[in-house]
Amino acid sequence: MKIVTLTEDEISSLKQSYGDIYFNDIKLIDKFFVKGALDRFNRILSEEEAQQLLTNKYQNKLDETNYINCFNEFFESCDKQQVYVHCADIFHSSVISYKRVLSREEYRYILLLKQFIKGEFIRTNDRNILEFLFRLSLDTSSFSNFFFPSISTVIIGNYDMSFPILCKDHQTIIKLENIAHASGLYIRR
Repeated sequence: MKIVTLTEDEISSLKQSYGDIYFNDIKLIDKFFVKGALDRFNRILSEEEAQQLLTNKYQNKLDETNYINCFNEFFESCDKQQVYVHCADIFHSSVISYKRVLSREEYRYILLLKQFIKGEFIRTNDRNILEFLFRLSLDTSSFSNFFFPSISTVIIGNYDMSFPILCKDHQTIIKLENIAHASGLYIRR
């Protein structure tokens, strides 16, 4: 398994590149990033629409494929370079909490991952690991933030299959919008 726990120097480097790596400071985000949201809807839903559309587990499962394809295309667009992942949920959680929500195979994989993840921040270019961590964010089992340094972009784990995307420039978000659209998704701005 190709997982490396970040050193304090690497975490400091992330902080220099992205500012508040926990993304709690909205003013800092507005100042340094072009923002969007990777979503299956091209607009913000009304409360009624959200209640009806976001609770459909069958539709969520169908849409999951589009998200995985899109995420993999983002990774491909970075020439499969290292991705930094803030996976605090996995690092701090008990494996027992996953037993109730994951399939047996996924649960075994999380046990294996927990052996390799020795800190909140890791880096990897292993597509299977990245895809698994992204799937956990999709089904809200565990949220992770994905830093793509080669394109200066972060995808933030979030609820309702709506993932904030922060890019350092307009060209990158336009490129990602095209990838999302080809995958049947949108990046709302």
